[in-house]
Amino acid sequence: MFFLENLKKYINYIKYVLCSLVIAVGVSGCYSFKGSSVPDYMKTISIPTVIDASTFGVPEFKDYMTNELISTFQKEGSFKIRENQGDAILTVQISNIQEEIQTLTTGELEKQRKITVTCQVEYYDNVNKKIIWQKSFSNYSFYDLAAGFSARNETIKQILKNNANDILQSVISGW
Repeated sequence: MFFLENLKKYINYIKYVLCSLVIAVGVSGCYSFKGSSVPDYMKTISIPTVIDASTFGVPEFKDYMTNELISTFQKEGSFKIRENQGDAILTVQISNIQEEIQTLTTGELEKQRKITVTCQVEYYDNVNKKIIWQKSFSNYSFYDLAAGFSARNETIKQILKNNANDILQSVISGW
């Protein structure tokens, strides 16, 4: 008898816990967060060709960055890309590409270099005709000197891709 009473209490306790879990899981699915601070009226964005003011001397970087920005924004989906007169305009300038020798000790040969790419960006509200923000984005990476100029250029492209992702995050999150 004592065993049956305890078993009934235990079964009721299990029912209570399971019911609570089902309710908690069900309620948690009712909330969603887009994570975007893009105003509702901004549906389109124009991304003019990136300007390369770096004097680094490789013209393909501006085209690569332009295409990377367009691709990144298309994949994310908050905006439709318009060639001209979007609700927002994103103007990007590669302002600096800096190659640095790493610290060496006496007798040591240089093996790697650090590349830093800085972009100046203006995010413009073309509906209300005002600048939302102007920011600088900078990332860096290293490449092996033994791999030559192709490794250097691929490293710069990867840094530009990282900058494009940072720019996207800043636009959609408002930071």
